Amino acid sequence: MNDGIVIQARSGSTRMPAKILQPFDGERRIIDIILDNITRDCPDRKIVLATTVNPADDILESVAAQHDVECFRGSEEDVLSRFIGAADRFGLDRVIRACSDNPFLQTGSFESMFKFHDKNPTDYLAYGFPDGRPTIKSHLGLYAELATADALCRAWSASEDKLYREHVTIYLYTHPEDFSINLIPLPEFLQTRTDLRLTLDTPSDFKLLSELYRIHRDRTDGSVEKLVDLIDSNPLYGKIMKQNIAQNEK
Repeated sequence: MNDGIVIQARSGSTRMPAKILQPFDGERRIIDIILDNITRDCPDRKIVLATTVNPADDILESVAAQHDVECFRGSEEDVLSRFIGAADRFGLDRVIRACSDNPFLQTGSFESMFKFHDKNPTDYLAYGFPDGRPTIKSHLGLYAELATADALCRAWSASEDKLYREHVTIYLYTHPEDFSINLIPLPEFLQTRTDLRLTLDTPSDFKLLSELYRIHRDRTDGSVEKLVDLIDSNPLYGKIMKQNIAQNEK
């Protein structure tokens, strides 16, 4: 199979415009952090930054070039078609979908996902909670998803509903009668942690996550376990996360 990692990115955002292009850790932008981590952890995979044809996203095409990764530009609203177009352009049979607003994304898990899928081939693969929800349906922001290009094409053909075109994989995991689904269990210490919000949509998220990122980088071993310990060590972090979860429903 030809495999790729496709990063969904655009500069437009109603809640925080150009959030992925703002200085985040004192040195880099979020998009730089994510691309640095993916190119480090997946040096032999095709990496594609999938952005929009909107002229405002010309800068993201430049960012891709700076990181020596491919760029694909497609529909701003029909994100599913953008992913299908990227897969077609670069001949990808399987894609890991990475969100550009997840600064703590565990890019080291991508190779494990490909290997898991080699042994357990399905249309869709993700990390999941004990209740059967993939992590994309939470605010966790730590893990990506894998889908076959064939499944994405079938989902696009199955419905013109705006919901399914804007959210790349939702048709797959909400129609298990039509698509084969597999979920990798989350580590035990994360299985009940629906109170964690490590994805970034708003200025409040940005302020909190940039602080956590710098402390986590400078004072811990960089593991997810230590990140959770850091969050739990300060009640204010948890309070802000719960507020932001309530205000930004998935």
